Amino acid sequence: MNRLVPAAVALCALAAASAHAKEMPSFFEGVRPLGMGGAFTAVADDENALFYNPAGLDKVKDWGTGIINPLVEASEDGYDLYKDIQDTDFDATSEVTQLIRDYMGDQLHARVALFPHFVMRRFAMGVLGQGSVNIEPRNLAFPEVDVDGFGSVSGHVGLGFGFWDGMLRVGAAGKYVKGYRLQQVYTVADIASDGFEDQVKDDLKDGVGWGLDAGVMFTAPVLFKPTVATVVQNIGDVDLGDAGEIPQQINVGLSLSHEFWGMALTGAVDWVDVTADVGTDEDKYKRLHAGLELKLPWVLSLRGGLYQGYGSYGATLDLWAIKVDYASYAEEIGSAAGVRADRRHVVQATLGW
Repeated sequence: MNRLVPAAVALCALAAASAHAKEMPSFFEGVRPLGMGGAFTAVADDENALFYNPAGLDKVKDWGTGIINPLVEASEDGYDLYKDIQDTDFDATSEVTQLIRDYMGDQLHARVALFPHFVMRRFAMGVLGQGSVNIEPRNLAFPEVDVDGFGSVSGHVGLGFGFWDGMLRVGAAGKYVKGYRLQQVYTVADIASDGFEDQVKDDLKDGVGWGLDAGVMFTAPVLFKPTVATVVQNIGDVDLGDAGEIPQQINVGLSLSHEFWGMALTGAVDWVDVTADVGTDEDKYKRLHAGLELKLPWVLSLRGGLYQGYGSYGATLDLWAIKVDYASYAEEIGSAAGVRADRRHVVQATLGW
């Protein structure tokens, strides 16, 4: 009987922040910001402002909803692993051992999310259900997998207000989080055992907590509309009991924008976690993000950037009631930028207005 498939489904209902691989953890990353290299603190002007900078809700031009908007993300090795799982007999220890050895040294990442929401100028609300998992096979002689996951269901509401003709914007967003965390190392014997599913359930920790973000933006009324912004996320940390905590994080950003020939070009740069409260290292280059976005006068937007020193790119096709977003970026899972990249692809389809 293929026992790993149901266990893998359970794991993929989790969200990951891999301590072993030293990945920079984040609560939620939107597809549009990822295409811009993750530089969004001073850009935030849509529903993503709830996660990047609630002050940007004052920049929202029109109301909108996302009724159904599934998001799927995977590392480049993830699809190959999925196919190999289907061909593996998990009653046979030898086959489980070979499967783990085939991916030795790789990090396998997957993420899924759903975020029905409503957004208008100065206000946004939504419910986020998300989960991802990082799995790292290791120990060639006695194969095992390091699993690190954190999943959540959360409610979000945010307000943003502008002053002095929009030169100064301030905002705040609150969230209620039900979180689940799994951090375990499983051996071949564990995975092949009859009680593996029950073992995963026993290892799963959960808890609830409240969180608050607060942000500010200042836009100079000159050419290119330079905007400087800062946000404090998860003020005072979000305590989720047995599921751990979501640490406080301070980000700063700068953006420039210009409209011409019916198009809009935006450039941005972010320095995230300026106080190095998040993650397991203090490498500055892992905290630098930069990107560009070009909105064409039709239904297409194009993006590119640098995410932790690696190239990112993305696009949006907006057909009014149906929108498709895509991005590719590389997460640094080593101790410093340029050490070990994990290239990922993410796509989201939205039904709404």
